[in-house]
Amino acid sequence: MSQPPEPPQVRWEPYQGPSRGKARITETSCCGAYEWAAQGGHFLVLRPTSKPGRYEETARGLYRQAREVWAAHLTFHALRHQHEEAARAAAKRQHHARGSHDERAA
Repeated sequence: MSQPPEPPQVRWEPYQGPSRGKARITETSCCGAYEWAAQGGHFLVLRPTSKPGRYEETARGLYRQAREVWAAHLTFHALRHQHEEAARAAAKRQHHARGSHDERAA
């Protein structure tokens, strides 16, 4: 089976909260793993941490650079979901194949 896709290489830092103005989130990935935000004239990508209500950020800065990081994360995210789906389908096929073999052997 193929290896899962690698995430884009970026540095995640604790989210720089309200001191820079309220963040405006305008896009969210399919399952909420990443969010596109604007805050205080900057653009950034957010992701939730393991602590409820806490976030990490990356790519804070100008639109174009932040948007490239956002696009890379969405591509990675979609590929990861495809890989997970393929792995589940393969496991299901393998389980059904074993079940058929076990039934014939009995």
